[in-house]
Amino acid sequence: MYAKFWGVRGSIPAPGPQTVLYGGNTSCIEIRLASGQLLIIDAGSGIREFGLWLLANDQKQGPLKTDILLTHTHWDHIHGYPFFVPAYIKSNEFTIHGPVNYAGNLEKIFSAQMDYTYYPIKLEDAGAKVRFNELKEGTITLGGAKVTTCYLNHPILCLGYRVEADDRVICTVYDHEPYVNIFGNPEDSDEAREAQEAVDMASEKVLRHIENADLVIYDAQYHTQQELDSHRGWGHSSVEEAIANCLAARAKQLAIFHHDPTRSDEELNALHTGLRQRMQNEDKHLVIFPAKERLLVSL
Repeated sequence: MYAKFWGVRGSIPAPGPQTVLYGGNTSCIEIRLASGQLLIIDAGSGIREFGLWLLANDQKQGPLKTDILLTHTHWDHIHGYPFFVPAYIKSNEFTIHGPVNYAGNLEKIFSAQMDYTYYPIKLEDAGAKVRFNELKEGTITLGGAKVTTCYLNHPILCLGYRVEADDRVICTVYDHEPYVNIFGNPEDSDEAREAQEAVDMASEKVLRHIENADLVIYDAQYHTQQELDSHRGWGHSSVEEAIANCLAARAKQLAIFHHDPTRSDEELNALHTGLRQRMQNEDKHLVIFPAKERLLVSL
């Protein structure tokens, strides 16, 4: 099994001379099983380029029948789909899985961006056969893969995915903000104590979600505690949180993901060098690297 990154940026595409190395497209990850079975996680702007790659490769072998797993329906995780060329080929079939929220069912939310107000072709007129499957926490089987979901801490309902196949495990934890107790010191009141218990339970669930994973793709949009503290409520995490959780869960590899749109190649290179040296100095066995477009991680 392998994971390949087609979009690694968060919030909005960020093309330009400062993002050439790591890429400026928003979230899209290819997961390929040993059998050749394909899973796609998220349909950010990276799915456009991936779609062109599929046309030149998989599509030549016959119709595509593929599952797309959405972490959530914020625009940067779905706005590439209208430009996903395989969706316009009638013989192809896609099942789009994802969480729903107060705004309505998944199909309605997902297809709204293809309303004539915003786009010339409606979802139902694109050509491919598309089904929708609304997910909560739980486990589903997709061909040869066992896929388990975990609720994350984001302004709308968001899922992390744990994909188990070929005796390997790939997990996603984005978009996710560390849980905090907003009621203060647990020793000061019953409310604060109960809140801390809830925070501890939710945090522990994330650790179980990534336990012993071969690869964890973790939200680390913020590089410092100050950045995280100044963006509380935005639903994203930090490098330190990602490292701490992956070490606690005994994960093998950590891909820093959901790069801030202002984060330059130079900054990410410096981060990579520093973290690699830190793990060596601390004698930790966790392999850490910033995700970048077209990077393939074979497990």
